[in-house]
Order: sequence, then structure tokens, then C-alpha cells
Amino acid sequence: MLRAFVLCLFVSTAFASTPLTIEDYTTMATLGGVEFSPDGKRIAYVVNRADLGKSSWDSDVWLIDADGRNNFQLTRGAKSDSAPRWSPDGKRIAFLSDRDGVTGLYVIAVAGGEAMKLTDEKTAIRTYEWSPDGESIAYIRTDRRTAEEERKAEEKDDAEVVGVGVRHSHLYVIDVATREVRQLTGGAFTVWSLSWSPDGRQIAFDRGPGAGLDEMYKTDIYLIPAAGGEARPLVVRDGLERNPKFSPDGKSIAFVSTRGTHDWLREHFLHVVNVEDGTDRLIGADYGRTPESIMWSPDGRTIWFEGPWNTTTQLFRVGADGSRFANVTNAAGLVDDADIDFTGGRFAFIYQTLTTPPELFVSSLHRFEPRRLTDHNASLRDRKLAETRLIRWKNPKDGLEIEGFLTLPLGYETGRKVPLLTVVHGGPASRFDQSFLGYLGYIYPSQVFASRGFAVLRPNPRGTGGYGEAFRQANRNDWGGMDWIDINAGIDTLIEQGIADPDRLGLMGWSYGGYIASWATSRGDRLKAISVGAPVTDLLSFHGTADIRSFIPEYFKGASLDELRAHSPLWHLKKPAGPVLIQHGEDDERVPLSQGTMLYRLLQELGADVTMVIYPRTPHTPREPKLRVDVGRRNVEFFEKNVKPLTVNR
Repeated sequence: MLRAFVLCLFVSTAFASTPLTIEDYTTMATLGGVEFSPDGKRIAYVVNRADLGKSSWDSDVWLIDADGRNNFQLTRGAKSDSAPRWSPDGKRIAFLSDRDGVTGLYVIAVAGGEAMKLTDEKTAIRTYEWSPDGESIAYIRTDRRTAEEERKAEEKDDAEVVGVGVRHSHLYVIDVATREVRQLTGGAFTVWSLSWSPDGRQIAFDRGPGAGLDEMYKTDIYLIPAAGGEARPLVVRDGLERNPKFSPDGKSIAFVSTRGTHDWLREHFLHVVNVEDGTDRLIGADYGRTPESIMWSPDGRTIWFEGPWNTTTQLFRVGADGSRFANVTNAAGLVDDADIDFTGGRFAFIYQTLTTPPELFVSSLHRFEPRRLTDHNASLRDRKLAETRLIRWKNPKDGLEIEGFLTLPLGYETGRKVPLLTVVHGGPASRFDQSFLGYLGYIYPSQVFASRGFAVLRPNPRGTGGYGEAFRQANRNDWGGMDWIDINAGIDTLIEQGIADPDRLGLMGWSYGGYIASWATSRGDRLKAISVGAPVTDLLSFHGTADIRSFIPEYFKGASLDELRAHSPLWHLKKPAGPVLIQHGEDDERVPLSQGTMLYRLLQELGADVTMVIYPRTPHTPREPKLRVDVGRRNVEFFEKNVKPLTVNR
């Protein structure tokens, strides 16, 4: 017997105004780049907004006093200004901007005025960090084309040999006063991130053999003199060693590691390495998930980090010796992009919940008492929101407990059966969390569906990230197996509870979610409509064409061709009971367009009612605001037409 545990996370506001719209899902302001000034009195952060008219994005750097006063926009212009970093003396802020066409490094006085461009590069700068004395900035940028490559491109004599001429990214240092640049690394490897030693004499960095996502899982930690010289390997082994961060005394470096194993399904564990002798130790065992940032306390005794915890994101701390692990925030919602003012005993962060849009907050480090500083999404706080519940059920075959979110229709009456739409996330190690709009909400807008009379189920089946390594690895060699049962058990639970109408069911998903949606087309007739986004449909051809070559070999270790076919939707297609909508980006390298095209053509040949929409200039997920609105609008209209929602009072 299936058991459902229901935790109500939201009670709708009786006097709210209007529901969220498809446009709201694209135009909501997103915030990030949080950093305290050196004296802890001010906070720099970034606000990113969509311009629907131009179908473009505009991000700017803002400054605000730590008490919430004097919030003002520091940079302006219809381009991307991001990643603000205070100079050590607190008088200047560096940031990245593409205002001249290529992402370069700029500096602006805190008092305001015109920004000064420091770099004059033809390729993008990816990340950077001030030196401790504020006289230099280390940065990582992509290699330029050689003069010969430029000439050949201009003459249209630029045939490419696969695997030859890869453009890596390398480490540079620029003198802020003279703008003199020295290159520290070069060769057939890519540098991903960096950290200055406290005395400014060394830079720690991670490097991998190539420029793609696959190679990021094959990284090692190195040290190099900031003045230039030979790089010294510090942590070199199989798998991923990333994000080095020097301790305040310069004797240790914290980093994340897959612990000598190259495996997409492993969590990245927090480690500390001794700079002198290279011995390292695991300190993040009690956390058991992948940290998203690393911050040392001034005394070097504690490491603070943020990261996922089931459906939430929290701020954690652990002793540098691995003891005293603690969840600092224990918050409902997401605590993201945190920065700590240790002198003031507080931290700044972006905070959002299922019912409140993201804003900049501050809280004491000693007790989580979030205080909102900004008001960038005020227009969304009084919207009429449908009730969303965190629910749990068990897989009927092995008893594994699964979590998911259930959003009920606006004005839902207990005991009344309603049409149910199920959304499957990507990854498979992505997750549905307690964010305001939800994972890929602009594609599958739960609150918009709810305002049209649908209930929406967003399950986190086995393979989902944020629940620990065992859960993350539980779908290895088994896509379309127990994960599919996990999802259907959630649907069955809601039918048994009298919430879902078994005759009005639909399903949708993107990427791995698109894989499950493709799988669903041939798994019975209870689904009246299926929307398939950027789907993996044939595991072998996906492996042969995607930009992540080690992905399928890790998820399907030792699988034969017959086993890959057994888990590939294309090899089991039948004419589905209802219509199918396929959406795919034209420039998708993660899941190439051919995967969706094959599904479309084979369903056509089976006589299915199938429509395919291709989005131009679009990689794995839609980026341009107008295209985001289009993909969401098509999904809402598709299910309204084919699953027949209830008539609700809007």
C-alpha cells in the first residue's frame, strides 16, 4: 500500500490580486553576485532583468548599505554587468561586462562615475580575483585564435580537424595601474578557477585536459608563483579536484573532490590539503552532498559553505578538521550566493521560497533571522498563488521514499477530482526545489497551469541530486526502470487520494525529463497528452553526438548495445494515445537536435498526432526572453486543449 506524507508549505492569501502569468516567469528579476565591502558596511550585488521588447537581458551592479539604506544602481546600460568584487581597500569595484561585445574586466569607483576597462582582449574573461594588496587582478580567459587561424577564417579556408586546435582557457595577471599583463599558464589544458594566497605570492588553480564539461570532471589542483614560473602539482589523481580556496594563514587549501574517481554520479566532497606536503583529508563526510561555495573563517578553524539539502539550499559550517558539522540556516526555501561579514557576525544572501520571490537578505550568523533589504520583485509578492505541498510516497516495488511537489488548482475544493500534469526534471541529477518559480518554470509554469484548473506534480525520483550519493546513483543502468515507477507511484497516490482524475492526465519534461516523456509515449494510454523537451531518445546515438562523451558510459557502466537499446525510447515506440508536442533548440550540443528529430519522424510514421517546434539560436534550454515566453505559452495551450482542465474562477 502506498503511503503519502503531506507537508503543507503554503496557505494562499485571500486578498491577493492576480495569478502569475507566463510573462512573469521570464521577466522576474534574478539577483546574485553578493559581496560585502571589506569593512562590512556595504553590499554589492547584481540584478538581471529581461527586456521582452528587445528579447534581451540587462544585468547591472547595485550597491546597498548593510542596514538596507541607500540602495542604488552602480552600473547602467543594456548589456551584462556581473561578478562584482571589492578592491581590498574598499574604494573600487571590479566587474565583468560585455558592453564592448566581449566579456572584459572593468573597474569603477565606489563613489560612482565612468567605469574603466582594464583588459583589451578578443576573447571572454571567465572569472577573476583581486590580489591581496589590490595592485593586481588574476583572471582566466579563453585563448585567442592564432594569427594564422584568423587569416584562414577571413579567407574562408578554415576547415576544422576534430580534436585539433581546441581553444583552452588560461591564467593571467594584470597590473591595475599600468595594465601590463603577464600570462602564467599555457598549454593543452584549461584552467577553471583560482585563489590567491594571503601573502600574494602564489595562486592556486584547478586545471583539466580540455575545454568541455567532460574535462571539468578530470581536474587537478596546482600552485604557481604569482610573478610567473613553474606550476607545482598539489592534488593530482583521477576524477574531479576543483574550486581551491586558500586558508587565511596560507598553509591549507579547501577544495571539492570526487575522491579519485571519475564518475558523473559521485557527489563532490569537501577536502582540505596541506600546501607544504600535499596531504589532504576529507572534511565533508557528514554533509554528503556537493558544496556550492567555500568560505574560511578568519581564524582558519571553520569552513562555511552553501549547498543543496533535499528540496532546500542552506548555509552550512564544518571545522577544518572535519568536526562540528552544522546546518546554520535550516530554512524553508533557498539560501543562495551567501557572503559573510565575520567582523559583524552576519551574512548576506539571496533568499526565496515557494511563496516569496528572490531578494537580497541579511541575517545574523548566530541565529537565522532573515531581514529583507531589497524590493526588486515587489510586483510579484501580492500575486494569487495556488497552494503547493511537499508530498512523499513510496515506490511499490522496493519501498524507497520519494518526494515531490503538488501544486493544486486555484480555488481547489477538497474531494473534487482534477486534471493532473506531471513535470519531470532534467539531469537526471537536477531537482525540484523550494524556489519561487521552480526548476525550468518558464518552460513548465506550474502556477499558470494551476490558474487554468490543473494540479501539477513535480517528483524527485531516484537519481535526483541533493539527497546524497546513494539516492543520486540509484538509477544507474536503469533509466526508464525504477525511476519511471517512482514517478508513476506519485501519480497513483494522487489518484488514490481522490485528487487526480485518472482520465485527465498529462506529462512533460526537458532533457532527461524529455527522455522520460519520450519513454511515456509508449507506456500505456492513460496519458492524454505528452510534451517532450530536448529529449534523449536513443542512448547510443546520443553518446556519439553529445558534448558530454563520458556521460552515458558512467550512467550505463558496462552496458552492451542491446542493453542501451532496451533503455532507449526510440526502440520501443508505439502510437501514443494522445497528441505529442516536441520542443528543441536548434543549437543544442548537450542533447543534439537529431534526438528530437528522430522521435518526431518515427512518431509521424506511426500515425501519431505530433508537432515539433525548433527554437533558433537556442542551446540546451531557451535563453532569449521571447523564446522563453513562446515555449511556456505553447505548453500551457497544448495541455489546455488536450487534457481538458476544470473551469475555475480566475
